[in-house]
Amino acid sequence: MMNSGSNKFGRRLRFCAVHLLISLALAASVFALVFFGWYPEPYWVIAGGHGLFWLLVAVDTVVGPMLTLVVAGPTKEGRELKRDLAVIGLLQLAALCYGVYTIALARPVHLVFEIDRFRVVSAADVEVERLVDAPADLRGLSWTGPTLIAAVKPEDPDELMRATELGLAGIDLSMNPKNWRDYRSHASLAWSRARKVSLLAAKYPEMTTPLDEIAQRAGVRLDDLRFLPLASRHASWSVLLGDGGRRVVGYLPVDGFL
Repeated sequence: MMNSGSNKFGRRLRFCAVHLLISLALAASVFALVFFGWYPEPYWVIAGGHGLFWLLVAVDTVVGPMLTLVVAGPTKEGRELKRDLAVIGLLQLAALCYGVYTIALARPVHLVFEIDRFRVVSAADVEVERLVDAPADLRGLSWTGPTLIAAVKPEDPDELMRATELGLAGIDLSMNPKNWRDYRSHASLAWSRARKVSLLAAKYPEMTTPLDEIAQRAGVRLDDLRFLPLASRHASWSVLLGDGGRRVVGYLPVDGFL
C-alpha cells in the first residue's frame, strides 16, 4: 500500500519537476531579454523592471508546476492527462505573454533632460500616434535601453498653457514627442543647471566611495563631475554628468533634489 502510494506521488513529482524545469528555462530567457536588453543596469531598479519580472517569475514557475502536481493523478492516463497538461501549458503561456507585454510597455525608452532634472520615460508614457510630432530621428522607441534626449518648453503661449495643464495631470514635458530634441544641443544647459558632486557627498556621506569609483571608471577627477536629479515613477536617483554635460557617467540611488 505504501509503495503504491509512493509511486503515485512520485509520478506527480516527476511531471511537476519536468514542468518546473521548462518554466525555469523560459524564465531564464525572459531574464536575459529584460535585464540585458530592455532594462540595462541600473534601469531594472529605476524603471521598476525587477518588480514586474519577479512577479512574472512567481506566477510562471510556481502556479504552473503546482497545477501539474495536482492534475497528474494516478487515475489520469493518455488523452485525458495530455488534455489537462495542454490546458495548463496554454494558460501559463498566455500569462507569460501578457507579463512580457506588460514589462515591454514599462520599459524605459528615453532618459530626458527636462529643465532642471532628468526624467525616465517609458514606452507606456508615450502616445504612439504622437510620435510623428517628434523630430525625424527621434520617432522610434528604443528596445535596447533608454536613449539620451532633451525636452523643451513650447514657445507658443497656448501650447505652453496646455503643457502646464498636462503637467498638473501628471503628463510631463518629456512625455510629449513634440517637445523632444537632440540632447547634444542642450548639454551645456544641463551642465549649467547641474550642481557639484561635493554637495551630494556632503548630504550622503555613504556615497563617497561610489562617487570615487564612478569618477575612476569615467577617467575624470571627482571635482569635474556634476549631478542632476533623476525622476521616474518608481525611484528618485541622481544622474552624474561629465565632460561639460556631454556625457552621463553614472547614477546614484539617492534623491538629487537637495
